[in-house]
Amino acid sequence: MKKLFGVMLLFAAMIVSFSSCSKDDEEVFVTAEKVVGTWNVIWAEQDGESVDVPEGYIYMTLKSDGSYKTVMFSDYYIGKYKIEGNTVIGTTLDPITEYYKFTSLDGDIANIDYSNSIGEQYKFRAVKR
Repeated sequence: MKKLFGVMLLFAAMIVSFSSCSKDDEEVFVTAEKVVGTWNVIWAEQDGESVDVPEGYIYMTLKSDGSYKTVMFSDYYIGKYKIEGNTVIGTTLDPITEYYKFTSLDGDIANIDYSNSIGEQYKFRAVKR
């Protein structure tokens, strides 16, 4: 009886671990229809420091024609973008390459890992206007 209970307990633990792993490994499916628009960053993290961001200080506008604009405080970047998997890849006129990896997307709320070709990295929480 103890052996049967042990096998059942092991089986239950395996089911729980497999189901939790598959949910963690889900990749966000990004399409132009889901991301076109203006995304206001409401929270940011850099180097482990998190900050609430006032509206309008950091945002990204993706247009249906493939153009985009990113505003970060007093700086802004414009260029063209494409979508690869769960990542929006923008190339500015400078050229700087920006990567917006959508780690979660639930309607008009997204978590985004941002990085660019000059070494900046942030985590963003953004709300679509």
